[in-house]
Amino acid sequence: MSLAFGRPTRQVGVSAQALALPVIYVQEDHLEAVPRWIDTLCVGLAIYVAFCAAWMLTGAGGPTAMHYVGLLADVPPLAVSTILAVAAARGLPVGPRRNAWRCIAGALAIYLAGETIGVAQWMRGHDPFPGPADLFYLAFYVVLLGGLGFMIRAATASVRWVQFSLDALILILGFGAFFWFLVIRPTASGSELDVIKHALSQAYIALNCVVVLSIGVLLVAGDAGSHRGQRVTLLLALGFATMFLGDILWAVAKIRGSYLPGALQDVLYVICYVPLAMAARAQLRPETVGMKRGASQSLVQSLPYAAMLAAFLVLGGFAVGEIGTPTSVMTIVVFALAMLVMVRQGVVLRENALSRERRAARLVEARYASLIANASDAIMIVTLDGYVRFASPASEQTLGVKPHEADGSNLLQLWGGGDGERLRAFLYEVAATHERTIGPVEFRIERGNTSHVFEIVGSNLLADPAVQGLALNLRDISERKALEEQLRQLAFHDSLTLLANRGLFRDRVQHAVTLAQRGHHQAVVMFLDLDNFKNINDSLGHDAGDRLLQAVAQRLIKATRSSDTVARLGGDEFAILLEGTTSVADVESLATTLIEQLAQPFTVSATEVRVSASIGVAFSSAEVSAEALLSRADIAMYHAKAAGKGQFVTFQPQMQETLLQRLRLEADISRAIGDGEIFLEYQPVVDLGTRSLLGVEALVRWRHPELGVLLPSQFIQIAEECGQIVRLGRWVLNNACSQLMAWRGSIAGGAGLRVNVNVSGRHLQFGDLVNDVAQALRDSGLEAENLVIELTETTIMHNTEANLGKLHELKALGVRLAIDDFGTGYSSLSYLHRFPIDILKIDQSFVGRLTNSESGPELARAVITLADTLGLDTVAEGIEIDTQVEALLNLGCVAGQGYLFSIPGSLERLSQNDIVARRNALWTAAADREKLSPSGRFAALRQSLPAA
Repeated sequence: MSLAFGRPTRQVGVSAQALALPVIYVQEDHLEAVPRWIDTLCVGLAIYVAFCAAWMLTGAGGPTAMHYVGLLADVPPLAVSTILAVAAARGLPVGPRRNAWRCIAGALAIYLAGETIGVAQWMRGHDPFPGPADLFYLAFYVVLLGGLGFMIRAATASVRWVQFSLDALILILGFGAFFWFLVIRPTASGSELDVIKHALSQAYIALNCVVVLSIGVLLVAGDAGSHRGQRVTLLLALGFATMFLGDILWAVAKIRGSYLPGALQDVLYVICYVPLAMAARAQLRPETVGMKRGASQSLVQSLPYAAMLAAFLVLGGFAVGEIGTPTSVMTIVVFALAMLVMVRQGVVLRENALSRERRAARLVEARYASLIANASDAIMIVTLDGYVRFASPASEQTLGVKPHEADGSNLLQLWGGGDGERLRAFLYEVAATHERTIGPVEFRIERGNTSHVFEIVGSNLLADPAVQGLALNLRDISERKALEEQLRQLAFHDSLTLLANRGLFRDRVQHAVTLAQRGHHQAVVMFLDLDNFKNINDSLGHDAGDRLLQAVAQRLIKATRSSDTVARLGGDEFAILLEGTTSVADVESLATTLIEQLAQPFTVSATEVRVSASIGVAFSSAEVSAEALLSRADIAMYHAKAAGKGQFVTFQPQMQETLLQRLRLEADISRAIGDGEIFLEYQPVVDLGTRSLLGVEALVRWRHPELGVLLPSQFIQIAEECGQIVRLGRWVLNNACSQLMAWRGSIAGGAGLRVNVNVSGRHLQFGDLVNDVAQALRDSGLEAENLVIELTETTIMHNTEANLGKLHELKALGVRLAIDDFGTGYSSLSYLHRFPIDILKIDQSFVGRLTNSESGPELARAVITLADTLGLDTVAEGIEIDTQVEALLNLGCVAGQGYLFSIPGSLERLSQNDIVARRNALWTAAADREKLSPSGRFAALRQSLPAA
């Protein structure tokens, strides 16, 4: 059978199942959101209308309130509806629908102008009917009818005119008779109004009926294929029908002389703007494809029958009353309507039957023809010998053979050599199979100067009368094969930056070290780490971080030689191998260049970011292996970071010792806590005015068996990094509280002594500090108010909201809180005011400048004034000379600590200090009953101070 390609009507009727084609359903689920301000206006309008309607229906406020509410309530929703109609018109393309919305917006604007004039006349005590406002009202109807005309024109662009004309005629005759006999005619006489008012009222009633009939015609026209258009039409019909129902009630009340503001017609005037606003909002939404229109379609289709029902109601009404001319007229109308309906039904039924037959006949053919024509895979029907009986349009792109050229040709001729025989065997295998598909099987074909790989799936459809052949699906997988080859190549390269990865870099270093040991040249390894790269990921996202890494890789490549190896080891770590280098100055010059190049700003996601790099440099030598060289470069890079970042450091032998010592301390610190090598010393906190003891600060020490006594600066950071800081902090809390309880019994007023304990930021953020403090207080028996927890500014200001909650939990236990080294970090005053702090400890750098710097007293005064403003105690640190004490007292600081009073030591040694003797001498029985200050001072001490 010969097939004509490119003519769907002559293509073979192949089923989708037979050709193993997927059935594709397309649905447009994504809808753009309506602008937020429009939703806000609609919600506000609905709330306002509900409130006003409830007010008028309940008669709240009495006749006067009802009068003004009835007059003014509909002005705001009318203005909102006008704005939304303008927005709907601006959002539409040029055409009848846009003109329709322009007319609707204009009509509402004209109505708003007339309403404003009418309200103004009512407010001055004049009835505006008739008056200037009526000119605007009449113009409103004219413009609105024009808008409805445009709307009908847009809706009937694709309707069947015969059916639409019959439906419209039925609607106009049925409801027109209803309006004439039951609305317009009864109000034509019996009015107490003068001629002008009566005529104008009749005109309004007639115009309202005409507009309602126009809306009915619009509903009958519908909006074929448009769910949005149908919804907009129904909302407009509901809104204007409500408005005109209120208008008819108003006109009837006017004619009868019974109109009062705030009655049912005014409620309808307010309510009508909700569906009008929702219609404008619906018009602004994108069209939804494929949605059903069950309820609205049924309503539209029922309108002609409703018109007949209305006519029958009129007929029935006149039949019950007197038999006269109206009955005869309505009889003729009903008879005409019945005939028209019968004609319409015949036309519709015949058209529907023919349409269903044609649609059913075309649907299967068009669906599968379209799927085959647009499939990306080539689809062929071949005989057992390989002759092509059908080829889909995709054959040209896949095989380079046009469908009409492939028709009648032999597929085996396209393949030569071994693959040709393999294809022949494949066809025989497919022919021998009846219940399943064969494949996929890969075949390679030379097309022009390129080689292509195809994946073929075959099905035996010889028994299918619509096919009578072997169905083949051919897919070009050349790109996938190329990608697989590329992935194999990328096994030694970083996928993000395309630089050498860790494995390849290690091999290159091994090779370079081997050559260097033979005396050919010297190898140099640089380890480079981006400083604070995590901040980029956290602030701009990981995609931005990846683009930054790519940009860094490009700058590294440009700054190095083509013979150098640049690698990305992972994360933000890079490495560079320099071969053939003998000059230390050249290496240092390159390191400096790299730091300068990376310090230049990067543009990432339209944001300018800056990074710096810490570089470790290591030179090869005869005794250094490749692993050792890499380790040395890593150690040097670590020292570059520790030295302040943004610089390079060349490896020195002592760095290895420092690292080993650090590793040793990391291994020993866990054992030291359990073996009693950790101990506490105490430095007193002194009342500066009396030089008497207020409390002590616990300072942790480590008595290392080989390195001697280590200060906190030598091991606290190590404890934080190796995860032992929480355990160490818990030990310090327990022992400081217990030792103070055991010692204070020998001190006058010992129950009022404070003990200060420094807490690590990691203990606060990652440990259970609140429970640890509570447990230490329970175990020791120490009163909560006698424990002062010291935290640094940096600790508190990091993750402020989470820390604020934990600090409040600590305060709930009753302990005191102090900010240590205040003034050296960064504090937000808004957060500082929120933190439940009791004490500010002035850093020793401020105290040291009191006597050797002109600005020293002013800085200390600022801190003391701030503390006084916040109601906090101040404690000065690092006091070494008497003049500093005098300066602090003059500034208002009354407590401090430092070597002037005592160096850190044991509590037993502190008992022999003069500050303890002064406390014993000054303490009185009355002091035991006082409420002490946060720093532990009592009234007798405060009264003994000189005036500041």
